[in-house]
Amino acid sequence: MMYRESFLRVSRAGVAAIAGLALVVLLPGCADGPTEDASKDAELVAAKRGSLRISVREGGDLESGKPVIIRSEVEGRNAIIELVEEGTFVKKDQIVCKLDSAGLEDRVQEQELTVDKSKSDVAQAEEDFAIQEKTNLESMKQAETTKLLARRAFEAYRDGSLPLERKRLESELTLSKEELKRAQTEYEASKRLFAKEIIPKTQVEADELGEKKATEKVTISEKNLEHFNAFTCKDELKKLESDWDVSEIAYERVKQQCSSNLMQAQDILDTKTKNRKLEAEQFVKLKGQLKNCVIRSPADGLIVYARERRRHGQSEPIALGKEIRERERIVEIPDLSNMVVQLDIHESSVKKVKRGQRTWITVDALPGKVFPGTVLRVGLVPSSQSSWMNPDLKVYEADVKLEETAEGIKPGMHAQVEILVEQLTDVLQIPLQCVAQSGSRTFVYVSKGNEVELREVEVGLNNQSFVHVKSGVEEGDFVYLSRPGGAQALPKPEGNVFMPATELSPQNPAVGAPPGRGARGGRGGRGGRGGSDDGNVGGRGARGGMSAEERKKMMERYSNMSDEEKKAFQERMRRGGGGDRGGGGDRGPDVRGADDAQTGDVRDVGVDVGVAVDVQGVCSAIDGAL
Repeated sequence: MMYRESFLRVSRAGVAAIAGLALVVLLPGCADGPTEDASKDAELVAAKRGSLRISVREGGDLESGKPVIIRSEVEGRNAIIELVEEGTFVKKDQIVCKLDSAGLEDRVQEQELTVDKSKSDVAQAEEDFAIQEKTNLESMKQAETTKLLARRAFEAYRDGSLPLERKRLESELTLSKEELKRAQTEYEASKRLFAKEIIPKTQVEADELGEKKATEKVTISEKNLEHFNAFTCKDELKKLESDWDVSEIAYERVKQQCSSNLMQAQDILDTKTKNRKLEAEQFVKLKGQLKNCVIRSPADGLIVYARERRRHGQSEPIALGKEIRERERIVEIPDLSNMVVQLDIHESSVKKVKRGQRTWITVDALPGKVFPGTVLRVGLVPSSQSSWMNPDLKVYEADVKLEETAEGIKPGMHAQVEILVEQLTDVLQIPLQCVAQSGSRTFVYVSKGNEVELREVEVGLNNQSFVHVKSGVEEGDFVYLSRPGGAQALPKPEGNVFMPATELSPQNPAVGAPPGRGARGGRGGRGGRGGSDDGNVGGRGARGGMSAEERKKMMERYSNMSDEEKKAFQERMRRGGGGDRGGGGDRGPDVRGADDAQTGDVRDVGVDVGVAVDVQGVCSAIDGAL
């Protein structure tokens, strides 16, 4: 952090030193403030009443408000093999760029084979689905027939075979009993005839045997009927009923199996169909990507190469052989009738800038012309692009629209923008150099004849040159531009509530400045005119609060910068007029004077150095400070 702060302090100090000199030169000819009274003392200026314009000044680049942006629509990274020259006027549908398409051509051929294979897979899946439907129909028919036959077998036995078999057994039993009666009758008759010796004994024995056979036959018939009723018919009914139930279960199983097989075949067919569709879409997409390798202009216009923003603020130009990512900008066709200035507003001034405010714009390439404008947009959060060179710098991106245009205006030109914050009329004002601040109090040195009076004043808004005095000074009073020799020193500032009193030491470079060397430049951008023993009025050099070690680190930091970094830093100095874009409008609160000698805070420069002095002078001042 000490590394960054040292560099920051030197940048602001160098700009503040030149800014103070520039104001002394510019004061007599300022158009928005009173002219210096004809006083013999060049250090005196009279308080005058008049109009006072409060504005914020920043530098930025001209860009088209609504450009036609041509981007790469090809996936991945592809090298540029053909590119129209920048600045060429092209017609609609004219080729402006070609990307390397060799890899895409191979992929298109491979994808075409994949699409053909997916079509074959779909045809095979359709055949398998049709076969599965027929197989299911056959299986269902067989299972249904088996179930029907099992049911009919059960019903046939229950209602047909079983009653007939029972009837037959009952008939056999009845006949057996009748035969038994007849055999018994014959046997009894034979015994009577044998007793009368009418028939031989053999006949009696034969009839006896017949009677025994008839008795056995009756017993067998009774047993058969009893066994049939007790076991045979019931077992057969149970078996047939079980066969019927099993056939119904088998029917449901076959039905479910057929449904499952058909669903699987359908899923395979659907998957193959979807895959064919996806492969076909991928084929169409690749053909479209191949077509997009030839980029045509969507409208008539002037070709401008797109530039990609980097962390260090540099841009990588579009050129042959450069690999382009998908959606990366390649070229733009700007709308020259709709131009805006893209600029950065310092955090100390961003609260003053609002959408819709009036602006005046000057373009470096068109000197002498002033274009009216309007603030279109002010960023809500600080820009991340400025964090690389200085992490402590906070700027907000803003767009200002040109309400008029002129021939010769092109994108990329540098422009200065003055944003009107407020126009004060008939107010008492003095040069910004005259005021000095000690803590929260503001003072001026007023000439009273041969005496110098230190007077506390209440101030209002200020611009880069003058400050509105609300009280403490009357019109016609002569005030000093800086503390005159022998004048009373500024009172001690209020104590810092954030730091113990024991740490308030002149030997601490982070707290205050050593006696006689002056504090660092104040928020308004200037320190005091000369050094003082109490250190309340800072010197122009604004190096009094730094130690030798700090200066050494700052010099090492600047010397270790690359040429590109130095160039980027000088460009920001040229556009904004300060190490932290100081000079681009009044920095900080309304009153800008000497810094708080106790805290030693580094403040931003409050003078538009980009207008007061040239670029080379600012850079030389910084190099000299380093």
